[in-house]
Amino acid sequence: MSKVVVRVVAVAGAAGALIAAVGLPWAWYGDRAVHLTEFPGWVWYAGAAVLLNLVTAGAIVVPGRRGWLLLAAGGLGVVTIVAAVVVMTRYADVFLGPVVPAVRPSLGPGGPVAVLAALASMTAVAGSRYLRFSRSR
Repeated sequence: MSKVVVRVVAVAGAAGALIAAVGLPWAWYGDRAVHLTEFPGWVWYAGAAVLLNLVTAGAIVVPGRRGWLLLAAGGLGVVTIVAAVVVMTRYADVFLGPVVPAVRPSLGPGGPVAVLAALASMTAVAGSRYLRFSRSR
């Protein structure tokens, strides 16, 4: 992969994680948008996403073939995706208790964008190991 592609994918992953965490609703309850911070366990996703993006930035800034960065990014990517899926699939638990409401909650775009952002960050780290450097100077 070229440096430009790796950097674009890394920026897309970081921007996607930020947009998913701050801007997009993770569930809809009628006309009401429910954001990430209203879910129990949202800190696990946010923390894992921040660490994943820090490792991604470290892998891109420091060119080299450090195997531990790839392992760390893979582990953090899996944790980030699992945390996003757990939060995303438990959206009904925020609203539904012993009483069944007339309006049914539905999944919002925040969770899927968070998963795609984590996959983009993991791709950028994997691609940074195989950068092609220009020989023209």
